[in-house]
Amino acid sequence: MKKIILYFCFLIIYGCTGYEPLFSTKNSNYYIINIENVNKDNLTQRISKRLDNYKSVDDNKKGYILKISSNMKNIVSSKDSKGQVSTYEMIVNVDLKVFSKDSNRAINSFKFNKNFIYNNQENKSNLSQYKKDILKNLINKISQEIIIKLQSL
Repeated sequence: MKKIILYFCFLIIYGCTGYEPLFSTKNSNYYIINIENVNKDNLTQRISKRLDNYKSVDDNKKGYILKISSNMKNIVSSKDSKGQVSTYEMIVNVDLKVFSKDSNRAINSFKFNKNFIYNNQENKSNLSQYKKDILKNLINKISQEIIIKLQSL
């Protein structure tokens, strides 16, 4: 029985040796030359910070210049019978224009829209922290989609 368990553990460990992260920069076919924040706001800076790992110069890969503009809306989604807010909706919109390193004309432009509906909370500090976490998750999702779109160009 010990030999079977030992063999099974060895098989699991040996099978995991080829693991590579999904968003690894090593196997990408492009690099980012510059990221221009059109709005100069915190949201756009946080998105561009997530893309900083792809900023490296490699002549064998395609080089892109990105122009990013974004906005966020927090709107009331529903109210209860007393008129108190019961749910909010956070909407994040990002416009991305991709330029080649050789051209001033945009190669492609993308629009990313993510939204999340969340309940109101009595404790406003918990609500504020929850909003920050939601925004962080939406930014992560959008930056992953940007990476995938750039990979497909």
